[in-house]
Amino acid sequence: MRRVFTTHEALADGLTLSALKWGEASGRWRRARKGVYVEGPDDPTALDHAVAEVVARKGVASGALAGVLHGLDGVTLDGRAVRRRSVKPQPVVLLQGLPCTDGLQTMVDLAADLDDLVWEQALESALRKRLLTVAALDDALPALGRARVPGTARVRRVLALRPAGAAPTGSLLETLMVQLARTVPGLPPAVRQLRVGPYFLDQSWPDIGLFLELDGQQHLGQPVYDARRETAIVAATGWLCGRFTWKEVVRVPVSTARRLGQIVEQANRRPIPDDFRFMHP
Repeated sequence: MRRVFTTHEALADGLTLSALKWGEASGRWRRARKGVYVEGPDDPTALDHAVAEVVARKGVASGALAGVLHGLDGVTLDGRAVRRRSVKPQPVVLLQGLPCTDGLQTMVDLAADLDDLVWEQALESALRKRLLTVAALDDALPALGRARVPGTARVRRVLALRPAGAAPTGSLLETLMVQLARTVPGLPPAVRQLRVGPYFLDQSWPDIGLFLELDGQQHLGQPVYDARRETAIVAATGWLCGRFTWKEVVRVPVSTARRLGQIVEQANRRPIPDDFRFMHP
């Protein structure tokens, strides 16, 4: 996030109005709104404008802006980033110097604006970043319901889909696969982060002897490591592996779900080594 400053702050630091105009003309900073500037020669972005609104109003970033600042999956600026709200001191955190609602309040706010799938993606990333807990959301639900807070029904629906005690997904791709797997008839929720020797399986179904390998944005050497890991897990368990790429999950989810269903049928026809049945929680 670019540094943001106000006209009042600039004058307090010894700049003059003429110097402010010169700095804007020379590209040292750009005006994001009346009385608020962002450093650098580039035109203000949607994020710069949203942050400038918060700074100008001496408010608290909430909603979509808070979600973006927290780095939550699936959240983008939508024109509703700034809200006039009264926020108690406890739920406010500083992100790059900007007051922002904390993880719990941000997720509650976003539930009113996002659909179920995107809110779940944001939730999994918030849990992954340890910005909140499922228990905290559960504890907040009665009060939200009594106050008729918008989005409360969405929070209940999404939490009801989450297996009790499930670990957060490890990435947006894993969340998308969790959502896609729900469309496969008869397939129960996957076991997350199951340990097999030195490895952890992102998603697996021990009862039928199936696990998934998801190929996202790879860094150098990652495909080789993944291939070795897959070989080691198959050798240790005898389970079937389904491998899927980001492109398959994101761009062609219908055909990908169909292929997952075929792999599930194949796994159901194969015998499961008794030694590994005990790993199902």
